[in-house]
Amino acid sequence: MGRFRATEIDHYGGQGGTGYFSLKNDKEVAQVRFMYDTIDDIDGYSVHQVEIDGKKRYVNCLRDYNDPIDVCPFCKNRMFTQAKLFVPIYNEDTQKVQVWERGKKFYSQLSGTLSRCSKDASIAGQVFEIERNGKPHDTATTYGIFAVGQPDDTKVADLPEKPKIMGGLILDKTAEEMDYYLHNGEFPESSNAVTPTRRQPVNSDDDMPRRIVRRTPARREDVY
Repeated sequence: MGRFRATEIDHYGGQGGTGYFSLKNDKEVAQVRFMYDTIDDIDGYSVHQVEIDGKKRYVNCLRDYNDPIDVCPFCKNRMFTQAKLFVPIYNEDTQKVQVWERGKKFYSQLSGTLSRCSKDASIAGQVFEIERNGKPHDTATTYGIFAVGQPDDTKVADLPEKPKIMGGLILDKTAEEMDYYLHNGEFPESSNAVTPTRRQPVNSDDDMPRRIVRRTPARREDVY
């Protein structure tokens, strides 16, 4: 499954050139456009994390939240599942498309903020200022999101192309490829040939994972 409507996010988790958006210091700010036309465009992703050639990567989970555990070999092997948002933004300060990786708790804040946008205009038509509240490595860091100025007629189609999430930032693997990884610690060579490398994820607010039963990939260190 991997991808789900963000309104279902409470059912998940707890168990190529695109940059990542982050604010590293307390009170640092940036002005951005969220690359959505409507609230319904917000997607969540159920993922596992693995290590490939020493790099941390996310892999799609094959289960819906109400599917039996053996639908996904990684779930059957008791590998931790995370519910993630990969929020596409257009950074007005850098004039670049970026992805803001957030955990499931962020959905209520994001949807609540974006729901205040005009019902007759695209969400992308409103510029928002994001402010970090928390020093580096502070696990209690929060973010304020404030509308700036008046909305315009910008739509997502007017902005640069959105980054590819599923099959790009998230590896889209089959059950057979997952089984191969569990036995070999890597995906089949042909499977890895088209997958881009990914840097360490940042600003994750998910819980600590359970111990994995076999061929445990090393866990990343969260940066807040």
